[in-house]
Amino acid sequence: MPMRSPATFHGNKVPRLTKFLYPFSTIFRDACFALVGSFLLQYAMTSGVLSSDPGVFKAQYGVITIAMMIALVWDGINDPIMGFIVEKCHFKSGKFKPWILLGAIGNTIAVLCMFLIRPTFADGTPNGWAFVGCMIAFYFLWDLFFTMNDIGYWSMLPSLSSDERERASLTSHVTLCASIGGFAMTAAAMLLPQLIAGVSTAMMYAFLAIACSLLFLASQVAVFLFCKERARDEVPSENAKTGLLDLFKVFWKNKEARASIIAMFLYYLGSGILTGGIGLNFFYMNTGYGSGRGGLVATIISVMYVAGMIAAQSSYPALAKKLKRKTILRISLLIQLIGFAGFLLFSVPLFGETPLASSASPLPPMTSMDFGWAFSGLMSLNYVFPLVFFFGMGWMYMAILVCFQDSIDYNAYVEGDPKESLISSWRPLTVKLGSALLRGFQFLIFLIAGVNGAYSQISSAESEYNIATATGGGKEGSPEYENYVNAIAAAESSVTAANMRVFGIVVVILLVASMVGAYISIAHFYHLDEESHAKIVAELEKRKKEIPSKEA
Repeated sequence: MPMRSPATFHGNKVPRLTKFLYPFSTIFRDACFALVGSFLLQYAMTSGVLSSDPGVFKAQYGVITIAMMIALVWDGINDPIMGFIVEKCHFKSGKFKPWILLGAIGNTIAVLCMFLIRPTFADGTPNGWAFVGCMIAFYFLWDLFFTMNDIGYWSMLPSLSSDERERASLTSHVTLCASIGGFAMTAAAMLLPQLIAGVSTAMMYAFLAIACSLLFLASQVAVFLFCKERARDEVPSENAKTGLLDLFKVFWKNKEARASIIAMFLYYLGSGILTGGIGLNFFYMNTGYGSGRGGLVATIISVMYVAGMIAAQSSYPALAKKLKRKTILRISLLIQLIGFAGFLLFSVPLFGETPLASSASPLPPMTSMDFGWAFSGLMSLNYVFPLVFFFGMGWMYMAILVCFQDSIDYNAYVEGDPKESLISSWRPLTVKLGSALLRGFQFLIFLIAGVNGAYSQISSAESEYNIATATGGGKEGSPEYENYVNAIAAAESSVTAANMRVFGIVVVILLVASMVGAYISIAHFYHLDEESHAKIVAELEKRKKEIPSKEA
C-alpha cells in the first residue's frame, strides 16, 4: 500500500476541518490587512504622530504617500518572486503551509512595530520625521511578510479541488470570511479611536494592532497544524523549468488570466474607495469628524457593505447554477450604477450647503454614539444606496474570482503546467497595486478638494491631546478636552460645501470608471465559459490517469 501523509488528502472533496478552518482563518488575515491597508495612513494623519506645523505636516504626509506609491515597484518585484519561490520550494509539511506560517510571524512583528513605535522629542512632542522613517521601514517589511503569507494562502485555494461546485463553495466561504474580517476591523478603526475621552487616538490604534496581529498569528498557526493540502500527485505536475519571467509570460500568453487579472485590479481599486481612507475622510468632512459622527456614519455604511456582500456571496453558488457568469456580471454592473447614482444625488452636496441626505438633529459630540442622529431626517439614504451597490459588487467579485481560478486550469490544459503559485501571485499584487494607487488618489483628492489644511489642524489637535492623555489628563470636561474639541470644530469649519462637492464627484467618477472597466475586461476579453471549463477539467483528469502515480 502506498504511504499517505497525514497532511494531505486525495480527491476533489475537501476535508471538513480544512473546509472550515481554511476560510475561517481569513477573518483575521483580512482584519489585519484592513488595519494596515486602509488605516495606517489614517493613523499617521490623525493620531498626532506627525509635526503640528502645517507645512511640515504636508511634507511628511507627502513623503509617506510617495513611499506607499514606491511600494508599487516593490510589489512588482516582491509578489512574483514569492510566487516563484513557492512554486520551486516543497517542504515535508506542505507546499503552501510553511509560507503561510512564516509570513504570519513576520507580519505580527511588523504590524506591532508600525503602530507601537512613536518617536518623540524630550518635551513629549512628536518627532514626525523619525516616525516617518520608522513607519516606511516597517511598512516595507510588512509588505514582504504579508505577501509571503498571502501567496501561500491564495495559491493553496485553487489546488484544493478541481470540481467546479466544490471550488465555488470554498471560494464563497473564503470571500465571505474575508468580508467579515475586513468589516470588523473597519468598524473598530472607525468607531474606537475618538470614542473614549481620555484615551488618545494613537493609543486606541495600538490596542487594535496588538489584538488583530496576535489573532492573525493564531489563526495561521491553526491552518499550519490542522489544515490538509491536496496530494501532489493529484494536482497537475509543475514544470521543473519554471522561471521568474514565466509570471509575465503567463500574463501575456494566458488571455483568460490576463482578462481576469485586469478585472480584479479594477475591482479592488473601486471597492477600496468607500471602505478605506477615502470614504472615511469623505464622511468625516461631510458629517463631522469623530467616531460618533462621520465615523458612525461610515461604520453603518460598512454594515451595509457586509450585508450586501454576505447576501451576494451566499446567493452566488445558487445563482451560478441558473445564470452564466457574464449574465451575472451584467446584472451586477447595472445594480452598481443605480447605487452610484443614488449616492451622488443624496450623499454629495450638489444642490446646497448640505447633502439631501442630512440629519435633522444637531451634530452630536465626537464621543457620543447617537444612533438617533445617524438615522434622523433623510440620513438613512446615506446607507440605502451603498447597500445596493455593495450587493452588486459582491456578485461581480465572485464572478471575477471564479474566472481567475478557472484560468489556472486553462493554463494547465494549454501549457501542461498550472503554475498556480505564479498565477495566484497576481491576486495579491492587484490588491496592493489598487491599495497603493488609492493612497495616491487620496493625496490628490485632498489637494483638489482643498481639505489638506483641515487635516493639518486635526493632527495638531491630536498631538496636543496625546500629550495630555499621556500624563493622565484629557478627561471629558477638562480644559485639555475642551481645547481639543474646539480645535476640531475650527478644522471642520474650514471645509466648505464646494470642497465636499468636488470630493464627492471625484469619488463617484472613480467608482463608476473602475467597475465599468472591470466588467468590460471580462465581458469582452474573457472567453472561458462554464462548458469549456468543464471540458478542460475532464481532459486534465484524463491526462492524470494516463500518468503513473509517483507513489506507486
